[in-house]
Amino acid sequence: MGKVSISLADKLPTEDYNFAVSASEIIKELPKLSEAERRAVFNKLCELAEGDRRWEEIIDDERPRPKLDAFVEKARAEGSEPLDLNKL
Repeated sequence: MGKVSISLADKLPTEDYNFAVSASEIIKELPKLSEAERRAVFNKLCELAEGDRRWEEIIDDERPRPKLDAFVEKARAEGSEPLDLNKL
């Protein structure tokens, strides 16, 4: 199961938290949050989902992108290859 890094917005400026928790650990802790805290978590998840949705719209947009096409062709001419997600 993947780990998620957490940044605590309500920590003191002098404190530094750097830890990771799994999604199952986060889900287990949700009932312990106040209504306001759960709303903040929900709002953040919605914000993240909206960003994903917007990128999907951009990617799926079929309008021509001559500047992007020129950039890709120049990069290929210089020896760059398209990103292969299977190599990550």
